[in-house]
Amino acid sequence: MQSRNSESSFGSLWIPAFLMSLLCAVTVFPEHPRAQDSQTQPTPGPTGSEIPLAFVAPSESGVPGDYLSGVVYLGNFREAWGPEILTDPVLGAIFLALQDGATREDLEKLGLPDLDVALDDLMAARMVRKTANLYRPAFPLIRGDAVAFFNQLIQKAAGNVYPELRPYFKKAQKAAKKEKLAPWLFALSWSEILESKTAEEMLIDAGALDARRMRDEGYFWMQIPGDPSLVGVDRYGSGSETLQYVWTPISSLNPAVQDFTTRRRILDGSLAHLPWTDPRTEETLISLGILDSGKKVAVPYLKKNSPLLAILRQASQLYVKRALAALHGNQLSDRLGVPRDEVFAAAFASLGFRIMEKAQQDGWFREPDSLARPFAPATGLVEALVTTPEETFRPLEHAYYLYDRGEYDASIRQVEEFLKDHPNDPEALFRLGIANMKLRKYPQALDAFEKGIALSADSSDVWRGWLLLRAGNTLDMLQRREDALLRYQQALNCADVNGSRRIARQWLEIVYQD
Repeated sequence: MQSRNSESSFGSLWIPAFLMSLLCAVTVFPEHPRAQDSQTQPTPGPTGSEIPLAFVAPSESGVPGDYLSGVVYLGNFREAWGPEILTDPVLGAIFLALQDGATREDLEKLGLPDLDVALDDLMAARMVRKTANLYRPAFPLIRGDAVAFFNQLIQKAAGNVYPELRPYFKKAQKAAKKEKLAPWLFALSWSEILESKTAEEMLIDAGALDARRMRDEGYFWMQIPGDPSLVGVDRYGSGSETLQYVWTPISSLNPAVQDFTTRRRILDGSLAHLPWTDPRTEETLISLGILDSGKKVAVPYLKKNSPLLAILRQASQLYVKRALAALHGNQLSDRLGVPRDEVFAAAFASLGFRIMEKAQQDGWFREPDSLARPFAPATGLVEALVTTPEETFRPLEHAYYLYDRGEYDASIRQVEEFLKDHPNDPEALFRLGIANMKLRKYPQALDAFEKGIALSADSSDVWRGWLLLRAGNTLDMLQRREDALLRYQQALNCADVNGSRRIARQWLEIVYQD
């Protein structure tokens, strides 16, 4: 995640302290939602075993800190979720009251004001969903007796899967030493085996994860207590190469590496190995070990013909196949009372934690100190970064990259080419509109946004609110204030994606200026 100015497509991002433990296998998107194929649809319905337990009002308001320290995420659209809303005492109290399922009549017993408004806020932030007359968390909560059951199943799966991966770790260790990449083997093993883009796509193809949800929302859940091996990957891609940044709750999300401009320069520098030319960030990146003595990016780039990369990607395919065999059933879903794809996402990532533990115990690689120890030297951060080639070209990702370089005409051409085969893709229409806004081609921008708005979607769609907001911005620039106000008002009825409702309220009061 990055902070951006008020002109960005998603506004600025504020990351509260507890979100430092938010795991991600997400492509970083500087100022726009990212996706691949189709429009968001509602989350798959609950299983028949989803029966509410006895309603018990919480003893105190606000969500305890240990709930938030076990937050995990799988997918590529983290900004679709708003867990920070649970830090509000009233909303936290409601969430605790409905964590086992509650009707509106149950929640009225709390005696809290504006209950309907509060429930709407929780659902807009995707923290709560409503099924029939029951309100429930919009993701699995793994707590109480379910923790032991969940952990036992994952440990058993790891015991079955790891022996088949062990030869690949051995080969990878040997290849990494030969290619002088041993310090990066931990990051590579996580980003290229256990949470690779290809692995996610294989899970979608197998039906274990829902394609539309993975594209537009991703999978989010809370494991209570938090897993001690939480690891996540942030990615920034050019369409053909991707910079991976592996991190843990201990290392958190380093602001220097999260800045999108800096990240793009790191990606470019790892490919071209040219001296760093941005004096504003030079000192910081030297202190983090990301620049060498020659002021060149020290992040390695694995080429397509890298033997190490080939080993890692073979291991990834095997891992997914074995994980599907070990986890893709109804046992967890029935026990937790949530849809199978939701609980599979939780189990898949947790299986990765156990595999990594076993690989480290066997000595195939070592977790960098910067990821494992709270006060490790900052110079070790470079070992959490690596650039690899994509297995297939990703056209919309390349459009983002061109946009981030300020090459707006080229970005438009890339999106228009993509739209020839995907004319109803809301992400592409959004990107087309934003690039035209940057060129001050407001009629063309408005046309793109309005085409996106015209697509069939419900109020939970991740794209709709921001398409409406940017259409309103464009209408303001065209001095059509009344029409702009209508779009901002409509955005208030959409899902709250990355502060979209707050931004809509702002522009209802202030005329947008480019």
